[in-house]
Amino acid sequence: MLEIIQQNPVISFFAGLIPLVAGIWKVMDVLFVKPRDFRISVLENNVEEIRKQLQKNEPERVPANPSPSVSAPSQDRTISAEVLEDKADKFEKIVESTSLLNDMDLFYESWKDKELTELQRDQFEKNYVGQKVVWTATFSSVSEERDGYLWVSLTSKNKENFGIHVIAVFEENHKEALLTINKGELVQVSGVIDSFSLSPLIRKCSISRKT
Repeated sequence: MLEIIQQNPVISFFAGLIPLVAGIWKVMDVLFVKPRDFRISVLENNVEEIRKQLQKNEPERVPANPSPSVSAPSQDRTISAEVLEDKADKFEKIVESTSLLNDMDLFYESWKDKELTELQRDQFEKNYVGQKVVWTATFSSVSEERDGYLWVSLTSKNKENFGIHVIAVFEENHKEALLTINKGELVQVSGVIDSFSLSPLIRKCSISRKT
């Protein structure tokens, strides 16, 4: 075999070339391939380290519209028409009651309303006995009774309203004040409704001139 290779120059050339190529390949591998693979490996490691560092430093993301963990129960605020009507009636009665307690003419006319039955008028009287009033009226007359009480007759503040009449009963310590008031003067009287007869009667009264 050795003789054949030696006799054939082409075969001898390639046979000698093989060790040379192998040597060159080893040199190339040492000089280029291994350093390249090493650099690639280093770069991959560096990239991985950078990625991990970024993940650690990345802030926790909060959803733009976080949903509450517990939803508040919805409240049904629908008010029925019956409830609204009942509230309106109560409010109207309060306003009417307040107006009557502050207007003697309106109070008297409501009490004497011809459309009221006797039962309704009795109920009206029961509703207002014990209620405090503040009325503006005309000072008509005053008389001193045997028991020491002073009975003052009050009429409407409007001269055209004939027939409106209320009795205000004062204790004797108001005598000096009542002596200074003349018939026909406009006064403000406060007191508590005591009873009803021919006219409403109020007690625990105080009086002052209406300026």
